[in-house]
Amino acid sequence: MKIKIIFKKGNTKINFIFFIKPFEVNTKTKIMVNRFQTNLMQRSKVHSSYDWTNADIFTLIALICLLTVRLFAIYVTPLELGVDEAQYWVWSQDLSLGYYSKPPLIAWIIWITHAVIGHSSFGVRIFAPIIHFLITLTLWKCACRLYGDSTRAPRIGRITALLWALMPAVSLGSSVMSTDTPMLLFWCLALYLILPLNSVTYLSARNYLLTGFIIGFALLSKYAAGYFLICAGLWLMSAHVSSYSNRFLCFVTLTIGSIIILSPNLIWNFYNGLVTIIHLSENANISQPSYSFSELKKFWEAQFFVFGPLSLVFFFVGMFKWEKHSLFLLCFSLPILLIISIQAYIKEANANWAVAAYPAATLLVAGWLGNFSKQTLSAITIFVNSVISITVISIVITGHLGKLTPESDPLRRVRGWHALSTDLGMQIDLNKARTIIADRRATAAILKWYFYNEPVNITVYDDDKKPGNHFELKFSYNSEFPSPIIAITTEQIEPSIAGIEWNGLMGTSNHQIARDEYRNYYFYLGSN
Repeated sequence: MKIKIIFKKGNTKINFIFFIKPFEVNTKTKIMVNRFQTNLMQRSKVHSSYDWTNADIFTLIALICLLTVRLFAIYVTPLELGVDEAQYWVWSQDLSLGYYSKPPLIAWIIWITHAVIGHSSFGVRIFAPIIHFLITLTLWKCACRLYGDSTRAPRIGRITALLWALMPAVSLGSSVMSTDTPMLLFWCLALYLILPLNSVTYLSARNYLLTGFIIGFALLSKYAAGYFLICAGLWLMSAHVSSYSNRFLCFVTLTIGSIIILSPNLIWNFYNGLVTIIHLSENANISQPSYSFSELKKFWEAQFFVFGPLSLVFFFVGMFKWEKHSLFLLCFSLPILLIISIQAYIKEANANWAVAAYPAATLLVAGWLGNFSKQTLSAITIFVNSVISITVISIVITGHLGKLTPESDPLRRVRGWHALSTDLGMQIDLNKARTIIADRRATAAILKWYFYNEPVNITVYDDDKKPGNHFELKFSYNSEFPSPIIAITTEQIEPSIAGIEWNGLMGTSNHQIARDEYRNYYFYLGSN
């Protein structure tokens, strides 16, 4: 094309001639335009999956009602604080960057609720159902984002939320305060940050650094959050859309971020003889392996009551119904289950040690269940978990298992402590006692809770002078504690403690804590 421009001034005339080549749309340009249009349409589709429907609103209302009922249950429950809860409260009265057996975050949380609500079991436990409610919303959001390119995303989101909220372990975890609860919240938040979008995984070192910060707080809740680094490493190794250098950089920034947040606790451990790390190795107890398939069997039987009977079955079914996000979800669930299974076979493993595997497992199960046009299986699964959840709530409210009570009643651990403290309080007033020597950590933790504002020292006797728990580390008896002294013991014999002259048996405490079980204690008066 030729364009001619003429400028004229007076008798002077200047001609400009331009030759312009017509724009040709080549094949590469067409592909770029098509990709842009496709991505634009895809984003609109994902965005539309987040639109709230009546079913979403109804589900949210149901979850809020469930939260309200759980708060009511822990407010009216006659069940007393468990030993671990009492110990966490003791920690909260002496804020630190670390404690003998656990990182410090749970103590910080209880310090806040105790200061606001007051000295009550409700004040210790109130955050348990609230945090699990926040986890439920987080996983709901994870499901919507993970399956956002599908029309079934809203349905999968609702199934995910209900499966988690009604999971047996969550029902129990909403009635007691444990280190698992805050750890799982930060775990799910971190999981959300690195979810793969559609079929493309975009790896950002900055995003993984932020994820590392969040996992740092999970580690401050419970060291089991370290499994996240293993799972993320496996996921990064299996991601095929980025260079190896970028994957390595993401893993490094993830690790650095978590260490930065955890570093105050690591420094505390360094200056306290690495007591928490030593405790963890003792807790694993693999120095004397038993290699027992019965322990492995016992662990997996317990998982039916952790994740839910049908949920666990459908998890294994979903493993073989491969979808595009299955690899990601299996990377964040199977390694944990495998590690704890090995631990169970070598020695033993508690049922809750693998709980970090179940956020991803829930997303996997919900994605598989949501794929059916008829929601019969998901409805049955949610119904079964609902029955278990209602049962747990009724047990918390009534304080007993009713006809479900086994021969060894597990609720015996949260009964009879108030009666013991009442009997001991009478002896303290009668003998003007100023120091109590408890027989073990559990008793000391409970007594510190009940004698919160009393001018009496609660101690334990460390006979080998090698601290084996927080109380032997911080509240070990020595001759500087004032007399009179009362030692409480389950044995009908004066305790052998150097430097104390005993005046004999001063009283007893005997209270029923189960159908055929009583908690018996003997009180001995002495002076140093």
